Amino acid sequence: MDVLYPEKAEAGLQQLQEFLSLLNDQADARRFLENPTTAGDRRKRLLKEIFDALSLDRRVGNFIGILVDRDRLPVLEEIIGAYQKLLADRLGTLRARVAAAHSLNTSEQRELAARLERATGKQVRMEVAVDPSLIGGVIAQVGSTIYDGSVRRQLQAFKSRLVEE
Repeated sequence: MDVLYPEKAEAGLQQLQEFLSLLNDQADARRFLENPTTAGDRRKRLLKEIFDALSLDRRVGNFIGILVDRDRLPVLEEIIGAYQKLLADRLGTLRARVAAAHSLNTSEQRELAARLERATGKQVRMEVAVDPSLIGGVIAQVGSTIYDGSVRRQLQAFKSRLVEE
């Protein structure tokens, strides 16, 4: 991370995620690269083709190459998670995982991010996913804190109040 920080740290993270996504989509390529019995020069040729196709930064490519050479590619997902946490700590940001009943437009995302930033006192980067089971509203997880503004939760709370009375 220090090699890419600060100018290209986020781009490096995105490139690692793109590479992982490609491996997840192309199981044969993943097995080929993770197979320690495959000749190193054959793995390097495939890596070069992938790097060229994804236009990876040379330093990101070198890092992935080291993982492949040392048979550590299976831990790439964990490495990406640690990288995200370190980058967020350095940038003073928090990651928020948001589940919404429907897709949020840009304005709604900005408003939600602003509310989460006020609640946490830090800049928030959101990953938004659609969860139709929520009926309406959103659930945001920021670190270990969950902000539940879903209609489902409100209905559960209403039911609890009715049962208590």
